[in-house]
Amino acid sequence: MARAWYAYDGVSSVILPSSYLYTPIKPACRNGSELCAIYAVYGGAFPVNISANIRKYIAAGITNGVPQPQIPVGAVTYVYLRPNS
Repeated sequence: MARAWYAYDGVSSVILPSSYLYTPIKPACRNGSELCAIYAVYGGAFPVNISANIRKYIAAGITNGVPQPQIPVGAVTYVYLRPNS
């Protein structure tokens, strides 16, 4: 399945696909305490779903402030964060 970057709207539930909008470019954000973007299964304007793994990565990212997953080293990151606005 093809994946794409989706920017989080910053206000809606992090588990709803409608909380994200497709972005054709890789986000510039990486580290911080707020969710910035996810790399999810492409579904057009919104991702197909927010998988259990991505939900787990979102929780870990918000907790430790770095892109997720971190293990194994060199893994594709699916969640990016940004500093508090």
